[in-house]
Amino acid sequence: MRIFSFFISLFLLLSTLSLADEIYRVRKGDTLGKIAKKFGVSVSEIKRRNRLRSNVIYPGQKLIIPTKSKEVKLITYRVKRGDTLGKIAKKFGTTVKELKRINKLRSSVIRVGQKLKVPVKVSSVKRKKVDLSKKAKFAPNGLTKVPVYKYYRVKKGDSVLKIAKKLRVSPRSIIRLNHLRKPYILRPGQKLKILVGYKDVLKLNRPIEFHFPLDGRVDPTVRENGYPGIFILSKPGAPVRAAEAGIVKFAGTNDKFLKAYGNLVIIQHPKGFQTVYGNLNKIYVKKNQIVKRGTVIGTAGASGVWRRSGLYFDISKVYKGKTYHINPLEVLK
Repeated sequence: MRIFSFFISLFLLLSTLSLADEIYRVRKGDTLGKIAKKFGVSVSEIKRRNRLRSNVIYPGQKLIIPTKSKEVKLITYRVKRGDTLGKIAKKFGTTVKELKRINKLRSSVIRVGQKLKVPVKVSSVKRKKVDLSKKAKFAPNGLTKVPVYKYYRVKKGDSVLKIAKKLRVSPRSIIRLNHLRKPYILRPGQKLKILVGYKDVLKLNRPIEFHFPLDGRVDPTVRENGYPGIFILSKPGAPVRAAEAGIVKFAGTNDKFLKAYGNLVIIQHPKGFQTVYGNLNKIYVKKNQIVKRGTVIGTAGASGVWRRSGLYFDISKVYKGKTYHINPLEVLK
């Protein structure tokens, strides 16, 4: 079963950069002002995201650009006591005229409990944390971007510029991360820390707590047969819920590496935890979707090698690239 754990970890590692902001390679004649104007962001935002102390940039340098979506979506808002069209328009950054047009209102009179369609910009939704749906209610915990590093062993003939060009990173980043001083002499065998990008990590403003993902009897023979998780028996179609809040990192079937698990969902949680949900019948979530604890992610089924109805479930913690499995019965509530 170690090979299954390895490939599950590999899937997560390969997907860490999928939510990163746009990467821009500086061209000849570029300035931070021109780049900021091109992408509709401020110079200070670019400097903060890239940890730049000055406005000096050079051709070939990679910059992280904080993207802003201007897409407008219609949400459904239920009128509350004390609401007026003016208050609702101000709250969502629109106008009374626009609200009346979208909802085909002949007057400004609205009633408590009435449902209105409201236009909202995606960027303002993220900034104001508007309650758009169940997913938005989960947003206050928030996503934060953290750097992703790898290590490079210096070879004979290497220089900072050669390594930067080879790995497609900025020389300044290598110098800063490794505290190199002029004339930046490297020695063969020296280990350098390299910033390769950023990944989204979920932050919770409460302790992590795993709950049973499915109601049913636990079959202990699964662990006795060498699997790291447990099997929860249930009727076909029973709802399977996320054991804790997290980000979906895999949802589907992989016949090459993870065939034994059947229809599978892998959720990444804060502090390096991850949960695996196998033997599913239907899957209701998609990759990179944020789910909160208790969200129905699928239904129990009979897929993979299990040949019985229920859910295969395991919990593990990734630390320094290695996966350590946890007995679910010791932490589930």
